[in-house]
Amino acid sequence: MQKKFFITTPIYYSNAVPHIGNAYASFIADTIARYSRLSKVDTRFSTGVDENSQKVVESAASTGMSVMDYADMMAKKHQDTWDALDIDYSDFIRTTESRHRDFVQKVLQKSFDNGDIYEWDYKGLYCVGCETFKKETDIVNGRCADHPNRELEQLSEKNYFFKLSKYQDQILEFFEKNPDFVKPRTRYNEIIEFVRGGLEDFSISRETNKFGIPLPFDSTQVTYVWYDALFNYLTVVQDDESKWWPADIHVIGKDIVKFHGIYWLAMLWSAGYVAPRQLLTTGYFTVDGQKMSKSIGNVIDPVAYIGEYSRDMLVLYLFTAFPIGEDGDFSQEQAILTFNAKLANNLGNLLNRSIALTLKLGWKLEWDTLSVWKEKIEKYSSLMDTQDLKWSIDLAFEYASEINKYVDENTPWKFDAEIDSDREKLESVLFYMIANLRKIAIMLLPFFDTKMRELLSRIGVPYDDAISLVENLSLDPVSFFIAEKGEPLYMRIGK
Repeated sequence: MQKKFFITTPIYYSNAVPHIGNAYASFIADTIARYSRLSKVDTRFSTGVDENSQKVVESAASTGMSVMDYADMMAKKHQDTWDALDIDYSDFIRTTESRHRDFVQKVLQKSFDNGDIYEWDYKGLYCVGCETFKKETDIVNGRCADHPNRELEQLSEKNYFFKLSKYQDQILEFFEKNPDFVKPRTRYNEIIEFVRGGLEDFSISRETNKFGIPLPFDSTQVTYVWYDALFNYLTVVQDDESKWWPADIHVIGKDIVKFHGIYWLAMLWSAGYVAPRQLLTTGYFTVDGQKMSKSIGNVIDPVAYIGEYSRDMLVLYLFTAFPIGEDGDFSQEQAILTFNAKLANNLGNLLNRSIALTLKLGWKLEWDTLSVWKEKIEKYSSLMDTQDLKWSIDLAFEYASEINKYVDENTPWKFDAEIDSDREKLESVLFYMIANLRKIAIMLLPFFDTKMRELLSRIGVPYDDAISLVENLSLDPVSFFIAEKGEPLYMRIGK
């Protein structure tokens, strides 16, 4: 049995408050981490902010604040956002922390001593948005293809470079031996194609920048943001590195897959570390068919969204609208329809029916064992283990639909609890409903923690008892008692 599980989000730029795309990546990591904890695996989950960048320096200057005052303010905004979204992280790393500076300088020195870092006078076009120099193939109409609204800077300065080209064959061999290293497969294929096109050494320092981590072998320069930022994943496990490294999953956006799938591997090997086990890559999504834009006014603030609707609605739609890794569209109208169909009408209806039957019987119900949908539950576990969150959550709601169908077919509302034969039928239907409702709630715990705890409580299953049953959802002795009707678990939402 796996003894540990370590998952990370991207380390987000600190010059902006997290948007819905950032929230999507964090929800993914959070859900996978919750499932790991429910499976009784020692779990670590890190997130944080990338502060040693020119973006932060420029943003601080635009506000009239010192760089550190600005960084402190933005770090708090990021933490406040994740706390508001109930992201249950273990560690929040800031790249301005002394623990990170000291560790980055240590690995820089290792790579330098290994002969993988050298000095070179360099001239080229630099994109502040990407924090990287651009080749001619990366430029469209004189601009960076990913940041067409920003001017490229012509830089000429002394830099230190990392010998990425030295690791080209090793990277290709690694990918051939690890076909599941990058998910989805389309991103994996993109990296292979990029590496086969030839790797060039890349700059790891800036001479003109003064805000950042000084190179241990040349204090006149600070390390370039990608070299600095990526090592955050190791900084957070320095208390017990041998236990936690390699990371099991890095959740990242597809725009940074090249840095994680190529640069990161070479940097790790150069410093004497093994590669992480997997990169789980998210795609891009539009909002109501349009690219998110402040000028259009369709940028979704995730905290404001859950304030108006709910966290459950946001998570449900993000996870069911499209599989992880694919591009998709966030439809405001469809999000409401999905919530009403799956949570209010399906799961909420099943709970309310169970409550109504219990009140009709008016007494405590006990049942020994029940095995229903064993194959489906095993499939759920398999899907969660491979981070197929869309199909996992869809399966749980399909399960709820089947139980609602069973209730419709058995028409328990026609039975008279005062007649012994009818009462026996009522009890049988109710046992079936609640036993399976508990299983559905456990399946949905990683996604909707608060509401599923509430559901379990209302059907008389203490939370601690419920999570002890996760390893065997199909067979277990259990007692049920719904004490009172209370309010509906989920209300229909309209707009």
